[in-house]
Amino acid sequence: METSPIIFVTGGPPLLVSDRRTHRILYVHNSADIYGASRSLLRLLPRMRARGFLPTVVLPEEGPLKERIVELKVEVIVDPWLSVIDRSVFRSMRLVRFFFGFPISVFRLWRLIRSRRIELVHTNTGVMPSPALAAWFAGVPHLWHVRDSFLEFRALWKLYRLYITRLSEKVLAVSNPIAAQFGRASNVAVVHNGVPLEEFPEIDPKEGDVIRDRYRIGDLPVVGCVGRIKLVRKGQETLIKAALLVKEQGVQAKYLIVGSPFPGNEDHLAKLRGLVRELKLDEEVVFAGELTDVRPAYAAMDVFVLPSAQPEPFGGVVLEAMAMKLPVIATAIGGSLDQVEDGLTGFLVSPGDPEVLAEKLTVLLRDSDLRKRMGCAGRDRLEGNFSIEQMLSRFESIYRDALDHRL
Repeated sequence: METSPIIFVTGGPPLLVSDRRTHRILYVHNSADIYGASRSLLRLLPRMRARGFLPTVVLPEEGPLKERIVELKVEVIVDPWLSVIDRSVFRSMRLVRFFFGFPISVFRLWRLIRSRRIELVHTNTGVMPSPALAAWFAGVPHLWHVRDSFLEFRALWKLYRLYITRLSEKVLAVSNPIAAQFGRASNVAVVHNGVPLEEFPEIDPKEGDVIRDRYRIGDLPVVGCVGRIKLVRKGQETLIKAALLVKEQGVQAKYLIVGSPFPGNEDHLAKLRGLVRELKLDEEVVFAGELTDVRPAYAAMDVFVLPSAQPEPFGGVVLEAMAMKLPVIATAIGGSLDQVEDGLTGFLVSPGDPEVLAEKLTVLLRDSDLRKRMGCAGRDRLEGNFSIEQMLSRFESIYRDALDHRL
């Protein structure tokens, strides 16, 4: 029997440690990049350890996520044979390597499960098929955390969702739209991501001044967008087109776009910059690039926009904006339907429609009192529905049920 150590989380209070038996959990993640799913994992690891679960993490590569996990004093194993599905696999010779490498990935994970005496495997995204099969061969329960929308793949998805549900004790969907992909499968549960409220205390106006001074924004209201730069999918081009329409209404504002493109998609940023020049919005639109600490950017904003034209499973940036008391305008698809209460915490708009986005932006930019009311309502909604404690309680219950089921 092992006992849990006392855990301290950087930037937060010490976490209470469970006195129950410690269970060894293997988390498998699809990249070493820092994005929504990896930030969720970073929040999960120390807090679940405090509840009696000893984590080990497998990544396919070196990178910033590995460094952050090591800082948490959690064991990280880098295995380049880990099978990961992405769109590029289906458009290149990597498909051949994927199929030949898949049994190797299963074997290596199976061997790791046995050697580390792992009791439960948690696959942290929907694009890694090998951990589930490895867990099945090892005879340990498997949980599949699905944060992805697969409906565009149609015929392939019918087969893959059967694979996911059959090889998992529980499928954890981050939102109701993601859960709906699985039809009537009985082992699918919605577990919304949670945000630690201690990461977002009351806003100090001086935090935002750093960003306003750096980009010479002055006192104009700021419309912000945070996320990877990707045309159509992330929809930054729709926000830029809406900015022109707002300007034509005589409403002045700055548009702060935070984020960088995925490697290989650098041309997307170049095209966005070209669109800004074409529309003569060079004075209005600011490209901030990737920021290590995004909080000052949120603090500089007056309105947050998620303009994605394809479904976001459950955008963490929306929760962060709500935590910072920002009204949120998001497209009415995917996880935003669970997050934003239309007309109360912000607005839901149709994707890829700059006219309707400009209309809602104009309403908010002209009414500071409405922005404040919606921002406060968003923070209340976050505290009531998407706190980290609610997420952790769901996970602990599901973990223990899965472990008890195999005893």
